[in-house]
Amino acid sequence: MTTPLEYANQYRSLTVGLSEGPVTISIDQYLSGKWTNEADHLIDASVADFQKQKKKDPSFQLTVTVNGQPAGIDNEKLLRRILHYAFEGKGSPEDCQVGAQLAVLQGRTTRADLQSYCNKNMGLDCNGFVGNYLWYVTGTGSWPDKMPVENQGSNALIDDILLNETDPLSDVDLITPSKTYVFGLLDPSNRHIVAKDGAEHAHIVISEPNKFTKNSFVFNSFGGFTTGNLDSQGNSVYNHTGLICVESTSKKGLIDSWYAIVPVMGKGGKKQLELPHHPGFKVFSVFRGSKGEWLTFTIGSI
Repeated sequence: MTTPLEYANQYRSLTVGLSEGPVTISIDQYLSGKWTNEADHLIDASVADFQKQKKKDPSFQLTVTVNGQPAGIDNEKLLRRILHYAFEGKGSPEDCQVGAQLAVLQGRTTRADLQSYCNKNMGLDCNGFVGNYLWYVTGTGSWPDKMPVENQGSNALIDDILLNETDPLSDVDLITPSKTYVFGLLDPSNRHIVAKDGAEHAHIVISEPNKFTKNSFVFNSFGGFTTGNLDSQGNSVYNHTGLICVESTSKKGLIDSWYAIVPVMGKGGKKQLELPHHPGFKVFSVFRGSKGEWLTFTIGSI
């Protein structure tokens, strides 16, 4: 099975089929929310051309190249969904290939400038990456006949993913190196998983199997962070269980880094905190190597 890091590398080394020859680009910028004005122009132009061809020939299919093979898009709704996802941070590697290809075909950019164009107009948010991985790799989705719709895949709420699609990690000592883990950011009171960005920041992260350390962190393994980086319980960065995790995050984009994991204990230090109403989902203090910061997450396995 494709691992999260291998899936990330599909975005980082994306082959876009063009008549003058394929070009390899990287979709690794962070992007969340509404597409740019330029993307809006591209989507409108692509849909207008599609409608024009359909009016001439109701059996018309837009043929694009995806993963080195021709693929047909036979209806406007599907075309819009693909392009919306590609340009709002929710696209799969396939969606992004189509978006980049049409940018050149519509004359919005050139083959030579395609990487720069994509850097400005395409990217992924946190759930754009993790949600697509869970939908297409570990789930039952397929492109383009079974793409995610509302509240599915890259559009799913983060709390729904953790609570409905993972098994809770009840103890850090139960981490199995060969398993994949999903991290959901908690609210400041550590009482619930933040479902989506709003008044509270939301984030979701996924781990790479077999990239694990029990307690072997030594100085500089986190790129220079020192024991002065303490969490709210006074834990330092080092000598904790760690996993390599993959995420799309602001200012860093699509990145993988070590995450150190420590249980958050309740009063008296005898029992680990647990999410109310969700037995088994515990509270963990997590040091993100990608950002050099401690945050609290709950964790589930897939």
